[in-house]
Order: sequence, then structure tokens, then C-alpha cells
Amino acid sequence: MVILAKRVFTGYEWLVDQQIHVHQGRIQEIKSVEGDLQGSGFICAGFIDLQVYGGGELLFSNHPTEASIAKTFEEHHQTGTTHFQITLNCSPKETMWRAIDSCKAYLAQGGKGLIGLHLEGPFFNPIRKGAHKEEYVQKPSVEYIQEIVQRAGDLPIYMTIAPEMFSEEELDYIIKSPIMVSLGHSDATIDQANQALAKGANRITHLFNAMSQWQSRALGLVGASLSSEAWTSIIVDGLHCDFRSVKLAKELKKQHLFLITDAVTHDVSGPYLFEKKDGKFTNESGTLSGSALTMEQAIQNCVYQVGMDVEEAIRMATLYPAQVANLEQDLGTVEVGKKACLIHVSDDFKVQQVWLDGEPLMD
Repeated sequence: MVILAKRVFTGYEWLVDQQIHVHQGRIQEIKSVEGDLQGSGFICAGFIDLQVYGGGELLFSNHPTEASIAKTFEEHHQTGTTHFQITLNCSPKETMWRAIDSCKAYLAQGGKGLIGLHLEGPFFNPIRKGAHKEEYVQKPSVEYIQEIVQRAGDLPIYMTIAPEMFSEEELDYIIKSPIMVSLGHSDATIDQANQALAKGANRITHLFNAMSQWQSRALGLVGASLSSEAWTSIIVDGLHCDFRSVKLAKELKKQHLFLITDAVTHDVSGPYLFEKKDGKFTNESGTLSGSALTMEQAIQNCVYQVGMDVEEAIRMATLYPAQVANLEQDLGTVEVGKKACLIHVSDDFKVQQVWLDGEPLMD
């Protein structure tokens, strides 16, 4: 199979008038064509969303099923997301086990796009629970962490935790485990956060939201992020944080800031009741609950509202999340040997076509 492109952004450079040869789902060759190709827009790597909660009015936290995962892919690939971590709100053990089993079953049946499970909780600080239910917040223990790891098996697990809720033994154990640890929903001091970062927890979840803030004499988790090279996600929808905050964060974090949508879906059928009104989702108490954002919109906001270079905005949705999730050997850039997971984007950053392992997904 050959994909023709007037322009290609590889993740590092721009190429013009190219043909991308695909064999068995991977890029076999990228080379110039003779003459000028017609067309507009460009091809780049597919977007990777490490925090999305559902789609098609099926919230994974209410329905931890294969159908919810499939609906999420069906909805979000339309706006360029080829790969995602389905995300579970802070939940009871039984729901977590169902979520793990559903992810395994989805992958075993050839389900598309799923790269792992993001457990957002249950080891939070209740003070920073956000829209999560406090009754589901739980205490960590080595035995509990062991059970998560054993049940997950080969399924990649990404977990947001509040480090101050852990003993030193528990924190050491989870960081050394296969779980990809991210700090968030936390009231940690900068010293507590830096201790966790020094131990190897080099990820932070949705900067500025549900975390201790940067104050003159207490820098908090925000300060720990902005003064370190920890990978940090951010929601660029103009609601979760001001676009000027994104700009300043980008200047400080540089290549260690990456995009997530934090997207939920309208679903009032279970314990998490998220309803869309005036372009945003809130729970039953009116708390901002996830987002209505797509990766396509996040890119547009980064370029048009924040003033980022196109190239850097794309890397924040492709290369950087691939590196964060340890997937850069297969995803995140357009290179020979990598999976042919690509998108064609118009000049105003609207997704026109999506290829997953070389197969087009849009009519």
C-alpha cells in the first residue's frame, strides 16, 4: 500500500511530495515522488490520548466494558486519536477488576487503538478529589498494589496517585512496580512531590487541576512540575486553565508538557453523572468534570489561542505522549519501521483521514 502526501511532518522535519510505503501495518519506506503532488494539508503521526473516559454516551467508569472502549475509539478516532488509554475514575475494587478484565478482553479480540488502562485513583488525597467520588478514595498498601499488578498481567497500567498518602515503603513499591506512576489529585508540598519525583515517579497529571498550587511560600505540586523535567499533561480547552497559563507552562516545561483531552461523555446511568451544558461537563454538584475536548481542538487551541508553533503542538499530541507511555519504538512519529498510524490534517488543523496500521478508517 502507498499513501501519497503533498506534505509530511515526521515529528522532526517537513517533507514535500512524498510516498509512504506500508507493509504489514508498518512504514516500509518514505521517498520523494517525481513531480508535484496535488492537495493541501499534511500528514503526521496519529494523536495519542493518555486520558479519555469514554465515548458515545458510555462512560467507562459507569460501564467498564468492551463496548465502552469500542465507543471511545469510534468517537475519538474521528478527530485524529489513533491510540488511547481508557481512563477509570476513582472506583471501588470490583469496578477496577472489571475494567482490567474488559481491557484484556478488548485487546484479545483485536480491539483497535487501546494502549492501556489509566487508573485515575483510588489513592487520592480527598482534599483534591475534584469531580471524583470521595467514598471511592482508598488507602494504599503494598498488598493492594501487588493485587493490581497481578491482575493486570501484561496490560499496561498508568496510575494517578497522591504521593503524600503513601508510606515510604508503599511509594517505593509502586514506583518500582510495572505501573506507570503519575502524581495528581494531590495536596503534596513541593518537598513531598520532589521526593516522589526523585524516586522515579516522573509523570504529573493535568497541570493546575486538582493539585496543590504554586504560592509565594508554598510551591506545591504545580511548583514541582514547573521546576522539574517531569512529564506533565495539560488540558488545553480554555476551561481547565487559562490559555495564558498554558503559554507560561510551555515556556517552563518545554518538551516535557503534553496534551490530554480528559474527555468524558454524557452519561447519567451510573455513579458518575456527567452532563454537558454550555459546552462543558459538570457533575450533579456542578463541579467541572472532565472535558468536551478533542485532540483536534486541543491542537487548534495550542496554535490559535496559545500561539505555539504548529510543529510543537503536534509533538505534544504525538511524540511526547508516545515517550511518556514508553511507546516511541512504534508510535509518535512518521518513520520507517514504525506503525503506519497516520492522519491527514487540513491546513486549519481539521482531520480529513485516519490510517490505523495502514488501513484507512474514514470514508
